[in-house]
Formats: sequence, C-alpha cells, structure tokens
Amino acid sequence: MKNIGIERTETRERILEVSAKLFAEKGYSATGIDEIARNVGITKSVIYYHFKNKEDILQTLIDEAFAQLKQPEINEAHKQFHETGEQFQEIMGLIQFMGTERNRRIIKIIFMESMMDQNESVPLFDIWDQSVALHRGFGGQPVDEWLNNDPRRKVETFFLFVLPLLTFFIFRDRWCDHYKLSPEEAWNALRAGLMDYFYPKLF
Repeated sequence: MKNIGIERTETRERILEVSAKLFAEKGYSATGIDEIARNVGITKSVIYYHFKNKEDILQTLIDEAFAQLKQPEINEAHKQFHETGEQFQEIMGLIQFMGTERNRRIIKIIFMESMMDQNESVPLFDIWDQSVALHRGFGGQPVDEWLNNDPRRKVETFFLFVLPLLTFFIFRDRWCDHYKLSPEEAWNALRAGLMDYFYPKLF
C-alpha cells in the first residue's frame, strides 16, 4: 500500500507542475482553480487541502524557485566571490538551474504578472529585493553599500544583468532554433558578455 505522506507530496507536486504550465500558457488571471483541478485529475477540495488559494500556489512556485539560489554550493560560491572576487564563473555556471522547464515557466509568470498594472506588487522587484538581501553578510564590500554608493549601479545591475539573465531562460530555445545556435553556445556567449561588463566594475 502506498504511503499516505508520499501520496500527499506527489499530489502537491502535480498541482504545482500543472499550475506552472497553465499559468505560463494562459496567464495567471485566466487560469482558475477548476481548470487546475481538472488537469491534475482531482477535485477542488484536494487543492484547497494543500493550498489556501490560487495566490498561495503562485507564491509557492516563486518561493521554491528562489529557494534554489540558497543551495549550499551556490551560497558558498557567492560567499567566496564577495570575499575574494573569485568564483564568478562558477556562480554563472551554477545558476543554469534556472533553465529547467518548470523554472522557465515560473520566470515567464513573474514577467507576466509584473507587467499587470493593476497588481499592487511587482514580482520582479520582489525577486530583486530578495536577491540583494541574500547577499548581505557575505563579507567584502556589502552589496547594499556597493549598490547605493552610486545610484547608477542599482539600475545597471537590475536592467543590464538581472533582466537579461531572466529573459535568456525564457527565450533560449526559440532563440537557438531561430539563429541555429546550441543552448551551450548561447549560454557561454551571455555569460562571457555579462562577466566582461560587470566583473571589472566590481573588482
């Protein structure tokens, strides 16, 4: 007999997977709980057993994707980068986890929701704020100090580093198909460009 705890975990994961797919394809606002339940093959009450509402599903998707930035190997590379200036290439390699199908869908959802004028918050700004907070206390020059000493740095880092990185994962496959590049070639080109631009500014 199947373990009930495992079954509940698998059901929760299926809800998240289907929700990410539907939110990315149709848009968050256009997707209802009924549709999610129908596509998972469960009743609405099962969804409400795992999540408070649709907003809770979306927030869980974002939180789980962002939590991956706190993986020990990524965290350690970030720490060493701030202390010594080393490991930037390793960091860029490690964050390729953002290119998984599910994470790419979540990035697309974040962009779509951030462009909705009626939303009180802007998810992209929330992710940016969390990213800055994640780097605090790593040693070396504090990120807040580096960003705030020159207002241009905050604008540069967000619009010339964070946005290109996120949009790369959204458009990667279509870009590569259109311009006949492999994903590895495209990634290496982006990584080299970001490093050439930002590394000299940081150290």
